Amino acid sequence: MINNQDDIKDDVNLMLIHESRNVLLDDGRNNGQIPSSLVNEENAIRASTGPLRQSLRKSNNNINNYNNINNINNEINNNNNNNNNNNNNNEFVKIKNYNNNSNNSNLTFKYILWLFTICFALAGVQFVYAIQFAIGTPLFNQKFKLKPSTITWIQSTAGPISGFIIQPIIGIYSDSCKSRFGRRRPFILAGAVVCIFSLILIAFSPQLGELLGDNPYGDYPYYYKAGIPIAILGFCIMNISVNVMQGPCRSLISDIVDPSMQHYGNAMVTITMCLANIIACIIGAQLSTAPDCYRNIFIIGACFVTFSVIPTLVASKEVQVLDVDRPSSPLSAFKKIVRTFITMPKQLKMISLVLFISWFGFSPFMVSITNYFGHNVFPNDYSNGIKFGFYALAIYSAVSFLFGFVMPWIIHLIGEKFTYCITHIVGGVAFILLWYFDSPSVGIAILLTALVGFNFATFNSIPFTLLIDYIDKQDAGLYMGVLNSATVVSQTISIFTSGMVEASRSENSAWAIGYGGIFTLVASLVCFILPKRINLLEEEENERLLSEDRI
Repeated sequence: MINNQDDIKDDVNLMLIHESRNVLLDDGRNNGQIPSSLVNEENAIRASTGPLRQSLRKSNNNINNYNNINNINNEINNNNNNNNNNNNNNEFVKIKNYNNNSNNSNLTFKYILWLFTICFALAGVQFVYAIQFAIGTPLFNQKFKLKPSTITWIQSTAGPISGFIIQPIIGIYSDSCKSRFGRRRPFILAGAVVCIFSLILIAFSPQLGELLGDNPYGDYPYYYKAGIPIAILGFCIMNISVNVMQGPCRSLISDIVDPSMQHYGNAMVTITMCLANIIACIIGAQLSTAPDCYRNIFIIGACFVTFSVIPTLVASKEVQVLDVDRPSSPLSAFKKIVRTFITMPKQLKMISLVLFISWFGFSPFMVSITNYFGHNVFPNDYSNGIKFGFYALAIYSAVSFLFGFVMPWIIHLIGEKFTYCITHIVGGVAFILLWYFDSPSVGIAILLTALVGFNFATFNSIPFTLLIDYIDKQDAGLYMGVLNSATVVSQTISIFTSGMVEASRSENSAWAIGYGGIFTLVASLVCFILPKRINLLEEEENERLLSEDRI
């Protein structure tokens, strides 16, 4: 009888070896002789306890068989049915139900719901980003009287720089985490707690400033000498904490979602993020004209983060990893990041470059669109403009949300590159038309904003799916952090330079958005350097599913 999970894994390995023997003998390969590597492998497993996954994979590669791997799974399933009193066997049956993922018919409602729950913590991350840019700009502009170009400078440093430094380091430490709760969940929880604190700090920054001597009725920034630093501090802490959450959340997808289902997993990331955007924008639209709207929205953000992490923490059944080496210090972690940048494979460099250009084009829109509605679409009614800006962002998020459901099938039909290209052409043209019309009607502005949703969905999904094909899954956190570094460097440069363009054009946000449109169109061409997906061997997919309790 199987007594523990290690014995289960070794039992599976022995079955794989026995099947290899049968295949070799049946088809006459190797002159009917069993390779000594197989014999040694079998003896090693019988003489030890615990999984021998790496050595088994080497033997499997040498044999190059397993055409009938599903027969092994059926054998395991039948064996488990004879041991109904064993809980571990029940877990095998549960994993078996998700095994044949190469067929879309297995994309059941239960599986989709599971994907949704493990991705839902990213909804909290996206909610924070949504209110940071949609409400943060009006907070600094209307409450603290800062110029849009100054606000752009603040947002181009607080967020992206913290992401560049924090997320790769967190990725390394989460890869080597030996907690009994898994590698990713402890960091998701810690980041959420700090994020909640920072949101509350931002929410009450005007009131805290008044307690420290600020004039609440001042018309210039120097009246808010305490409130502005408190708000900026809150934004810095918030950006650090969401990066502590974001990297492990992304890595969690690569850890526990089967390779053949990565497109669906990353599409679900887009869906949950867009759902959070929709909720944030509708709430923002309803509260944007109310007194103390900034405080109320950031408090709601704190509640939403709390609500979003719970399903992910509960549904993600990570296993404890003990055979990993922790970095001896933050300095050694940083050195590893630098080595990774230098030695990164060509395919990862191409993915990073395409994502860099995509974010370069999108970032000015992300920062300036609500201000665009306030000043350009409603030049005489800023508050009402912000309200309609929220509605436009809600529609844009709804477009991205719905597109996320069909995107895997579109990719199946025309491929990743053409999907990426077409959506970026649509987004780039929309950005340039927002600049061209300068002061469009409400309907035109909302329509053009909505079209950006296609663009947003693809660059938040396709690069991450391709990344998983070319990395060691044990270092997923590190590589997610490296890819995020490309993103934050892009955001920093783009937001800073677009702010300069905006300042040179009388603080007109249309110019910043149009500037981003040029780079979005560039991304529609550069995307053809993206690497192709690897055709994963079926036996490696099955071995990965059978080796751990993931669902």
